[in-house]
Amino acid sequence: MRYEPVIPRSRDELEAAEILDAIRSGRDVYVFDQYIGGPDSLERARKVLIEKRDACSDPDTAAFLTSIIRGLEKG
Repeated sequence: MRYEPVIPRSRDELEAAEILDAIRSGRDVYVFDQYIGGPDSLERARKVLIEKRDACSDPDTAAFLTSIIRGLEKG
C-alpha cells in the first residue's frame, strides 16, 4: 500500500502527521490513553479517535481528530 506524505502546516498538523506516520508504519503508539499496536492497529486507532472526537466538546479538538481520522481512512 502506498501512502501520500502529510506535509504539516501547523502544530496540530505536525502532531497529526506524527500520529499517522506511527500508525501507518506499524510502530506501537499511544493514542490518548489507549495503547495501539499489533496487526489491527489502524482500525483500533481509528475507533479510539472516533470515540474521543464524538465525546469532545471543543470544536478545534474535534476538527483536529477528524483530520487524523480522515488521514487513516485515506490509507
